[in-house]
Amino acid sequence: MTNRRNNSSGGVGIVTILWVTFLILKLTHVIDWAWVWVFSPLWIAASLGALFFIVIGIILLTTIIGLTSKSSRVNTEIKSWFKGKEQEDN
Repeated sequence: MTNRRNNSSGGVGIVTILWVTFLILKLTHVIDWAWVWVFSPLWIAASLGALFFIVIGIILLTTIIGLTSKSSRVNTEIKSWFKGKEQEDN
């Protein structure tokens, strides 16, 4: 018999709690907000997530461009390593 643990978090996040709270308050007419503000926890969280991935993408892209430029130190070290291997083979 195998004892398997399930470590996945199935909890409700703060964004969901805020959204449900705003939704209930709007539907019970306690607040008179526009629907865009009721759904704001969702779109703010999605925007922050997208911004995070955009920033990480830009960092990775600039790193790749820097590594592949002809004058980069990494590029010249790799070329000299391959030249050394070619000389050893001959």
